Amino acid sequence: MTKQLPSHAQVVIIGGGIHGCSVAYHLAKQGLTDVVLLERKQLTSGTTWHAAGLVGQLQGSHATTAFAKYGIELLEEIEAETGQNPGYRRSGSISIAVNEERMAELKRKADFAALFGIETHYMETAAIKERWPLMNAEGVLGGIHMPSDGSANPVDLTTALAKGARMRGAKIFEYTKVEEVLTECGKAVGVRTDMGTVSADYVVNCGGMWARELGRQNGVGVPLHACEHYYLVTETIKNLPADLPVLRSYCDGTYWKEDAGKLLFGFAHFQAKPWGMKGISDSFEYDSLPFIEDDVMEVLELAMNRVPLLQETGIRTFFNGPESYSYDGRFILGQAPDIPNYFVLGGVNSTGIQSGSGAGRALAQWIIDGHPPMDLSEMDPKRCEEFQARDPYLQERCPETLVLTYAMHWPNRQRETVRNLRRTPFYHPMKARGACFTETQGWERPGWFAPEGVEPEYEYSFGRQNWFPYVLEEQKAAREAVAMIDYTMLGKLMVEGRDAENFLQRACTNDMALANGRVAYTLMLNERGGIESDVTVARHGGESFMVMSSISHTRRDCLHLRDLILPGEDVRLRDATAEYGVLGIMGPRSRELLQQVGGIDASNEAFPFNSLQHFHIGHAKVFAQRLSYSGEMGWEIFISPDFAEHVFEVLVEAGEQYGLRLIGGEALNALRLEKGFVHWGHDMAYTESPHQIGMEFVCKTKKDIPFVGRDAYLDRKAENTGPFLCHIRLRDPEPLLYHNEPVLRDGQIAGYVTAGAWGQAVGAAVGLCLLKLPDGAAEKAAAAQGNFTVLVEGRSVEAEVSLTPFYDPKSKRMLFGNDAGKNA
Repeated sequence: MTKQLPSHAQVVIIGGGIHGCSVAYHLAKQGLTDVVLLERKQLTSGTTWHAAGLVGQLQGSHATTAFAKYGIELLEEIEAETGQNPGYRRSGSISIAVNEERMAELKRKADFAALFGIETHYMETAAIKERWPLMNAEGVLGGIHMPSDGSANPVDLTTALAKGARMRGAKIFEYTKVEEVLTECGKAVGVRTDMGTVSADYVVNCGGMWARELGRQNGVGVPLHACEHYYLVTETIKNLPADLPVLRSYCDGTYWKEDAGKLLFGFAHFQAKPWGMKGISDSFEYDSLPFIEDDVMEVLELAMNRVPLLQETGIRTFFNGPESYSYDGRFILGQAPDIPNYFVLGGVNSTGIQSGSGAGRALAQWIIDGHPPMDLSEMDPKRCEEFQARDPYLQERCPETLVLTYAMHWPNRQRETVRNLRRTPFYHPMKARGACFTETQGWERPGWFAPEGVEPEYEYSFGRQNWFPYVLEEQKAAREAVAMIDYTMLGKLMVEGRDAENFLQRACTNDMALANGRVAYTLMLNERGGIESDVTVARHGGESFMVMSSISHTRRDCLHLRDLILPGEDVRLRDATAEYGVLGIMGPRSRELLQQVGGIDASNEAFPFNSLQHFHIGHAKVFAQRLSYSGEMGWEIFISPDFAEHVFEVLVEAGEQYGLRLIGGEALNALRLEKGFVHWGHDMAYTESPHQIGMEFVCKTKKDIPFVGRDAYLDRKAENTGPFLCHIRLRDPEPLLYHNEPVLRDGQIAGYVTAGAWGQAVGAAVGLCLLKLPDGAAEKAAAAQGNFTVLVEGRSVEAEVSLTPFYDPKSKRMLFGNDAGKNA
């Protein structure tokens, strides 16, 4: 007898794989039991059923590692709760290295594991061979052992989640295809299926490889695409140890696990192919794809060398199945940008079984609480630009995500597919001068500049990369002479209208009652007192302001501002990012350069910090605002694209006498970290409050129009809870910092590095770190007290921690330039 669909549910979940069932289970477990899950065929019949079932705890970020760590906890408990065995085996895992760079990466991963209390330790090659006797140990330098890793049965785990959801009142309907998500007044209000309509307060798209097409019907970008993914299962192997750990040989592109007396081994392909480019058949259910030997031969040969037994063992199963990958290797988890109450969970890049339980719990908590339970900003669907959710982009970029799964996770690694989409007016002249380009949101921007005779290409390493000496010279030019950088790709949002000032007073923490021609740095908070963004705001007229955002958060900031506009407010938002080329000049001689080319008085009195002026450079009308992200005196010069290259040439020619040097993002990152300037998404996000980051000075709590989150911020400030952002510098000049290195106080983990670089001015690796207060401490100053070390590739390196920047802590150089000494 067919069950009757209810006419209404609080939450409707689309998709009955690991993610949909996890969301249903955790919603019901937390008390929201009026839940309906709809699956087009049978539960698990899309991708979940053919997953390899690996459950490793250590992932690439804080959030995904928290997901996976919780997943292990759930696997150990869910059978007692539901009676369904999820097939969990705690066999442990061993990851091996066959070169020094891979060993450096594994050691950094082990360091990261320490932040979460995950047991991880180094294994010598002989010990690995003893534990995994089938392995050819030739060339193996050692590895990392994680005893709590293992594997689970994907179908059994999903069944257990579904059973747990039903036990608490959730309803699950199979063979019920969702044909449309229904909206009213721009909000999700239910779904129309081939079995009827269900109204809902919330709709959750967990459609797996169908999620993109379903989202597109409502203008929701879900930037994932299915790719072909192979694994093989051998015939039964006599006397195969049942307790073999999962073995990962990243450089061979292969993993192995014991599977009921057989070996299952899968591939992280060196080449990968998208699948389903013309859509996915309605009849797709437990389907596999054609197995093409040429697609796996290169990796298969490496596998047979690493495990020679494969050369004499038959293969029972040659499997190729589709799995979804995102365009940037990060999950898609959160509320859709343009439709309230429409949530998405997908694009987990072959980590669904190990991360699905935790990801589903996080989304359930988000729905129940009305906000994310942790920092999930890296997964925010709002990060995706419109072009990045289109099939032509995804079909090129998503297979690269699969290829990079087991590739080296180099610092600063750049994507190679779908490049040169967005070029600034300075792209060609900078390329002609040796620019090596990086990519963000499709924008090409210089990472560094190669001198004549040097190829402008990254040569990756965990040590000093090939660009290191050139970037030191770029930093030196910014500190001692004048440097110039392309800032065109920074977001430029025009906020205009009669109510623009009052609107920005409400949206921003700083005072937005600016005089014309003045600029202010400000935060934007949420109702919980957390930092939603940091921006600069310039007043261009009585009813006109420009809000400048970082490259990767322009769309997110625009959506945040849009959602704050009240009915009846005369406020208009306009993205003006592409309307201007922008050049940043910085350094002690930048004033002389600007005065020469602009014919203006750029003294502190005539052109103070946080102000803007209109003038001409050459034949071009420009405006410039005096700001700094380097810690030096500097200006940002705005030019219309038609005159941009002309202005560039004038500045380069005039700058020769002042020692002008073009610089890129690598140098700027080091400069800002020496000065302690923050970056949203790295050093803070919506989970942190201004008092934790040292940003109280931009929170004007007594202005007439209170800013969003003011009272919550004041409450959090009074509680004085951390962690707190501090400045950190290694005492040894040799090791390098990137991010996520554990920071220890008196031998105990106190926090981690949020971002790091090698600073030319301070002569060592420098960065920012989030640190907890010591036990019993009540004052923020205590966060920087104690004996500090940082774990760098398994080595404990002495460090200095400070509440103030190591470079120019009183900002004299930035505020006064050449007159800094007069203001000492």
